[in-house]
Amino acid sequence: MNHAALLFQFPEDSQARLAAETLDELGYEPQLHEGGRLHIHVQNEDLTSALEIVQCYSGHLLEHAPAEAVVVTDFAYGMDDIPIPAHTVNEDWVDGYRQSAEESAQDDLAYPTDDGSYDRFDAT
Repeated sequence: MNHAALLFQFPEDSQARLAAETLDELGYEPQLHEGGRLHIHVQNEDLTSALEIVQCYSGHLLEHAPAEAVVVTDFAYGMDDIPIPAHTVNEDWVDGYRQSAEESAQDDLAYPTDDGSYDRFDAT
């Protein structure tokens, strides 16, 4: 999507003005309308930033052209660009996975394993 016109609705005019100021600083050239509405033309700019700024000021997407809302969101966040297999997402890692090689070697010394000699026991 090289070009899209997006119309946003805000609960109050003041929030629309604040969002317009921020978007204008970033080069989106927003246009304010009555009733807390604001529209921008996205043409090779970062759509993700525009959507996040609008959301920060309690705005939501009212109309769009030519893409569907799902297409706009998918393009903005690149949901299919980098596939992440489910087995690689794990919040419950053991601390050992985060250790460097040096820390791991120190742990090996702290907890000795079988070195092949069996002279630790008294034979009877």
